[in-house]
Amino acid sequence: MTSQFEPVRRLPNMQDTGPAALAALDSAMTTLRAAFGLRGYDRTETPILEQTELYIRKSGGALSSRLYGFTEPGGLNVSLRPEFTSAVLRQVADLPASSSPTRIMYDGPVFRYAGPDDEDGGKTRQFNQLGAELIGAPAPSADGEVIAMALEGLESLGISGGRVVVGHVGVILAALTEFNLSERAKLFLINSIADLKNGEIDSVTERAASLGFITDAVVDNAQAAVDRERFAATIEQVMTEGIGVQLGKNTGVRSPEDIVARLTRKMSQADDPTDFARALNMLSELALISGTSNQAIVDGKKVLSAAAISADIVSNLSEIIASAEVEGVPSDQIQVDFGLARGIAYYTGMLFDIYSDDGNRETLGGGGRYDGLTRALGYDLDVPSLGFAYNLDAVITALNFDSVVTEETILVSPSEEGSIDSAIDSARKLRADGKRAAVDYQDPGSNRKGQG
Repeated sequence: MTSQFEPVRRLPNMQDTGPAALAALDSAMTTLRAAFGLRGYDRTETPILEQTELYIRKSGGALSSRLYGFTEPGGLNVSLRPEFTSAVLRQVADLPASSSPTRIMYDGPVFRYAGPDDEDGGKTRQFNQLGAELIGAPAPSADGEVIAMALEGLESLGISGGRVVVGHVGVILAALTEFNLSERAKLFLINSIADLKNGEIDSVTERAASLGFITDAVVDNAQAAVDRERFAATIEQVMTEGIGVQLGKNTGVRSPEDIVARLTRKMSQADDPTDFARALNMLSELALISGTSNQAIVDGKKVLSAAAISADIVSNLSEIIASAEVEGVPSDQIQVDFGLARGIAYYTGMLFDIYSDDGNRETLGGGGRYDGLTRALGYDLDVPSLGFAYNLDAVITALNFDSVVTEETILVSPSEEGSIDSAIDSARKLRADGKRAAVDYQDPGSNRKGQG
């Protein structure tokens, strides 16, 4: 008989997971939990559903378009978690203060939407992460520990030859500070790093010119004053009427007038076209530098020195690499890439991507340092923190599925046992001996004793 209903299909870019894949996933999770546990990391869980604000305070627009968000029955704006870090940090920040670093590990599904035309449009929108956060430990030693642990985890799974590609947001930010640019100009340049790494300096220059960063026009002081008044009026209106977002409690001793004045100065600050062009050229050269850690750091220092910037700003990166080597990471498993810009608004220092080998261009995960996140979440303290997470689905793909074998189920035949009751009894005895066993109900002899 034909059904009157259309089949309810699986959502686009969502995946069903069968027994073999689940067995591999469970095996990998067990192995990684044990490896992290040896370093003193304990498991925690956070809700799959959180207030949307938790995820956009620091990540901003980079993540907001990928959230599965909606209004829950109680009226709160909520989202399925796209990652764990913010929730774990919130959880730890709510605990009593500790004098020792907190080591946390976690695992579970995360959700990120990607449209068909997006860069990740062909990837699944639900995938599994397993990661760790080291909260309350400053660089560089803690950074070395986390890098080493990311590679140790791969080794424990049998993935040898893993490598990490390390960048450093702090170097970029410190370098741009030397050019006396507005916050708007810095943000533009930071968001352009990926394009600069691909050699697209001409298109970045065109966009900069269209936004007025590169121009031969003389700044009109009278117009700048008008702009400042307009910015101030807009900010005052936002603070008075609100836009659905609270400004938070951490304004210190500054009055609302002070805040308006400060924001107005930042928003209306005119950029010197010459300074902007110099910063763009410096960043375009720095973003192209990648390779072995020693050579990349030497090349990076040359670019900075040529732009009259102290090469000392790279010292923290050098110390982090040395710390990872002290942890036992071979130097040939660490590469430096000054153009690594993934999630740059989220991180404040070192960041890294994880790969299975030199020939694999698909990342298995990544992480970095995010020292400013606790204050961004509304807590009146800065806690040095960093962490990373594997994309477990990508890790499983890099593994040999044959290494995880599901034990075959013994099917007990009622016809051979004489009756279905005898088959049930035999299957029960097999299970008592630790064997997988079930009754074959399709056996034509499947009938109870006494039933013809």
